[in-house]
Amino acid sequence: MLPLVSIVIPVYNASLFVAETIESTLKQSYQNIELILVDDGSEDNSYEIAKQYESPNVTVVKQANKGASAARNYGIRLAKGDYVQFLDADDFLHPQKIEYQLNTLKAYSDLHLIGGTWQRFIKNLDQLYGEVAPSTRQEVQCFNNVDWLIKRPMMIPNTWLVSKKLINLVGPWDEQISLNDDGEYFYRVIAASAGVVIDRKAATYYRSFNNSSLSSRNGRKAMLSWIQSIQSYKKILCQVAGDKGNNSVDEFFYLLSYWCLNEFPDLVQVCKSEMYQPEKTFVLEDKLVYRLSKFVGLSKAKYFRTSLSTIKQHALIKYLIQKIKFAIGKPAY
Repeated sequence: MLPLVSIVIPVYNASLFVAETIESTLKQSYQNIELILVDDGSEDNSYEIAKQYESPNVTVVKQANKGASAARNYGIRLAKGDYVQFLDADDFLHPQKIEYQLNTLKAYSDLHLIGGTWQRFIKNLDQLYGEVAPSTRQEVQCFNNVDWLIKRPMMIPNTWLVSKKLINLVGPWDEQISLNDDGEYFYRVIAASAGVVIDRKAATYYRSFNNSSLSSRNGRKAMLSWIQSIQSYKKILCQVAGDKGNNSVDEFFYLLSYWCLNEFPDLVQVCKSEMYQPEKTFVLEDKLVYRLSKFVGLSKAKYFRTSLSTIKQHALIKYLIQKIKFAIGKPAY
């Protein structure tokens, strides 16, 4: 018997997009699916639009506004499937995404977590942009779950197809986390899995808006949510990787400290206190990096500083060579 796949979609003020998203799921080549839409207290007519698609295999429910994690947990409780596909209400799946992943999983166990690739778009799939992620050497590739957690490649929740066994092992989404809630949840799933399998053909498309998603991350509550999610990551990595994960944890907190830099200096100190080696990793006191980062971003500022250090080293070596040649009576050039 073919496994049933439950597609769980939290919906909040998505009236412009939810119909397209529903239709992308109903066009899946793999047809043994159920669709569960949970409206999270939308203030527009998202719920009414979704209700138009209700059928024996499409369930539409609503709840008071509690956040996307609570909506996903509601959807999981309703799900009858052997596997769960999480999907945001404004994103798309490749028409064969689920079919590809289920076929690939035949060579693995249902405790393996299978993902795919993803790419950004603006209005429609004719406007794809950016790199396809993640980059893999083979069309289908299996990764050690601990190695994946340490390297932490950027993924979106829509890429994964999760077995109900894994979902039952890790428990519900953390409803106290409002940002990076998907990251925190899938850290737990990956840690509990037998490995991470990536099928390049199984594509997902992530809608990006002109107003950067970072604009919703600049409040204090948002930053605290990020800190909480990374604290969870730190705890998980400590359990499964020991000291091997320390650098990855430090890099994560360092990145977050940069986001907090200008508005929440006290949270910078919180991030610093969570690092294993803050004296090695934490270079925000470097005035050059600090000043440049405000204009060109942290990564470019650090690159410029490294390049400048290299130039200085070469200049010093050249100067010393000239001095030595002068001392032994040879031409300096």
